Amino acid sequence: MAKEKRPNIRGLITRRFYTFFIIILAVFLYLLFSLYKVVVLKGPKFRSEAMATYVKKRKIEATRGNIYSDDGSLLSTTLPKYRLGMDPSVLTGNAKADEFYKQHIDGLAAALSNFFKDRTAEEYKEKIAAARRSGRTYLLLNNRLLDFQEKKKVLSFPLFKDAKTSNQSGVVFDKINVRYAPFGQMAYRTVGYLKDLRDKGRVGIENSFDKELRGEFGEGMYEKMDNNTWRPEPGDEPKLPVAGVDLHSTLDINIQEIVESALLNGMKIFKGNYAVAIVMETKTGKIKALSNIAANPLSPTGYSETYNYALLEARDPGSVFKLPSIMAVLEEKNYPLTKMVNTGDGKFRLYNGVMSDSHPLGTISLEQVIESSSNVGTMKLVQEAFGTTNNEKFYNYLKKYHLIESLDFQLKPSRKPVFPVPSKWDGLQLLWSSVGYSTQYTPLQILAFYNAIANNGYWIQPIIVSKATRGDEVVTDYMASQVRDSKPLCSPETLQKLKIMLEGVVTKGTANNIKGSVYGIAGKTGTAQRTVTGAKGYRKGNYYTTFAGYFPVKNPKYTMIIAVDEPKGSAEGTYARQVTAPVFKEISDRIYLRDMKLQQTLRGYLPDSLNKNKLAHTIHPADQNILFSHLGLPKVEENGQWLNFNLEKKTVRNQAITMAPKTVPNVVGMNLRDALFALENKGLKVRANGFGTVTNQSIPAGSAAAKNSLVFIQLH
Repeated sequence: MAKEKRPNIRGLITRRFYTFFIIILAVFLYLLFSLYKVVVLKGPKFRSEAMATYVKKRKIEATRGNIYSDDGSLLSTTLPKYRLGMDPSVLTGNAKADEFYKQHIDGLAAALSNFFKDRTAEEYKEKIAAARRSGRTYLLLNNRLLDFQEKKKVLSFPLFKDAKTSNQSGVVFDKINVRYAPFGQMAYRTVGYLKDLRDKGRVGIENSFDKELRGEFGEGMYEKMDNNTWRPEPGDEPKLPVAGVDLHSTLDINIQEIVESALLNGMKIFKGNYAVAIVMETKTGKIKALSNIAANPLSPTGYSETYNYALLEARDPGSVFKLPSIMAVLEEKNYPLTKMVNTGDGKFRLYNGVMSDSHPLGTISLEQVIESSSNVGTMKLVQEAFGTTNNEKFYNYLKKYHLIESLDFQLKPSRKPVFPVPSKWDGLQLLWSSVGYSTQYTPLQILAFYNAIANNGYWIQPIIVSKATRGDEVVTDYMASQVRDSKPLCSPETLQKLKIMLEGVVTKGTANNIKGSVYGIAGKTGTAQRTVTGAKGYRKGNYYTTFAGYFPVKNPKYTMIIAVDEPKGSAEGTYARQVTAPVFKEISDRIYLRDMKLQQTLRGYLPDSLNKNKLAHTIHPADQNILFSHLGLPKVEENGQWLNFNLEKKTVRNQAITMAPKTVPNVVGMNLRDALFALENKGLKVRANGFGTVTNQSIPAGSAAAKNSLVFIQLH
């Protein structure tokens, strides 16, 4: 009997495995090909169709309000820009459209390439042709934003200009609103900025008044054309937006320019971490200038405005805080200025703390305590007036002086001073805080107190936006809600003593290096040792220097504070006397010279002190009458021309400057305001760098003034 043949199990399994593998592989390859077909071959068409049919309800941005200076100069505005696109579908579909396209596409591609300089003419031609073949209804030609003049130029390109209507050419301009600052970097951080109208990183007035500026959004149905472009849906009746209000700031552009220039000069000399200057109108509390300059190696000048230290950076105020302490002492004890204080060897020891004067002063009067800025004298007077049991009384005086709570300033956030309540004081707090240590204040908080002294004792809340308008209508009067004390901070007797001491600081005290002005300055120096990162306590040689004061001394119009953090130099060469007081005087001198209301009218000959100087300046037409009427100088015929004013000894020469039409004017020697006026009136765009007067301009004077050409000017 023959044996039954046994099946080859191994071979059978192998054949089945390969059969299954081939089937799986075939399915996988089919799916891979289908995916490639959908994503690569038909993807553009599907995406185009999806975008073309994507419709949704979207917000419509309102026109953002403008920001003005106190004289109506435009500080920030919204300008329309345009992104260039086209609808290629209108250039196909019939013989007439095809012929029109063939006649002009080469010229259009060449014009686009020459204008944008990012693609060749062939690349632009193929880009348009591909969109036309795929039946797209929208093609973004270039992402660069165009201004109105550039938009007009694009409309002169072949195909666009040859079409009878925009529907025939397919050209599409997507309007984009952008923010523009006519004065460039001036008051940069204070006015604020935003990259676009949706930017969340806005600061300054732009941030704090964003709700008022942006207005109310509208709403409508929009069709999505590509990732960045939406077109209103035909037939839709949108809810229209309500434009934002215009804000009128209290800033004075001329004072702002003076402040920024002087502050930059000071920083170049002392190489501090940052510097702050604030000018406040004494009787109104209006901020006329606010500047923050910090070291920045990436900036062409080495400095820029990147942070609002004036409002947000709090430091131990140092000796400028002695004034409120002495005010409290005088209110409590009514000491005469002749009261004597023994400061001994210039060291005050209490518990484990030692506070020193810069030099031993021995026995001095109360008046000299402030004039010489004695730490020991101030601490002894405070200890004598309040002892160790009246901590809360001293604290309440400071509260009355608005030195405990936030100023609730219009620019947010409004920082609150760091000053502990008496229940948390240790044995040193009262005396250490009386000379400006163990506390933290911003420059604006200190300035508000000094302004009250200048304003006959009446404290006024600082303000930087005076009103909001829509057209000629005042929508909000912010001056109406400004906090003003109805009673002075102290008695008339105390106020008079404080004023005498502040004037003495300049005439015979720690700031006597800035005495001698015809108008008079009163103020107080402050040199505080500052803490160093990683170190315990304070380190000698690292200072935060300030000078707070007001001018003119007899009838103050302006109150000002200057602060420089960690100036570099030798030992006492970095005290407030050498650092901040001279910057204060430079600014006050220049403000006084430009503010004719502060000066007495000069008649007849100029004083010898002025006649000995050699002066030269380019004079704006609007300033001619003021200059000649107040200084009694020879007057020229008023014909609206600019003047080269030259004074040497007693001889004045005025030469009219002829600015030929359609040519670039010579702005070298002008300040920023005048240079902007002259250049922008010629239709030129201006980018300025630096502070002071113009030393160089990128387009030579006398060149043809091509409208919208960009001119770079360097100031020094």
